[in-house]
Amino acid sequence: MAVDVLQVSQADVKRAESLEEGHFVDVKRIDIAPAKLTKTIASFANADGGDVYIGIAEDKMTGLKTWQGFASPEAANGHIQIFEQLFPLASAVQ
Repeated sequence: MAVDVLQVSQADVKRAESLEEGHFVDVKRIDIAPAKLTKTIASFANADGGDVYIGIAEDKMTGLKTWQGFASPEAANGHIQIFEQLFPLASAVQ
């Protein structure tokens, strides 16, 4: 699966930090274990779907979200591999 590497603008960071989590949106820190990420993916797959944003840290006390981002494309390999295992042809993942 080819993975595009994109530059994230400040406007994109602001949008990511303002996301409201709910039934269709979830944010995760980049240090989430890929195996643990499968629980979120399964929850969305068993419902009506949703968006998972990896690279957004949330302070549980204040609700403040901050952009983390991966230092390099290789740093995201474990997360990408779990998506590839669950959706081998990327048929349901965008």
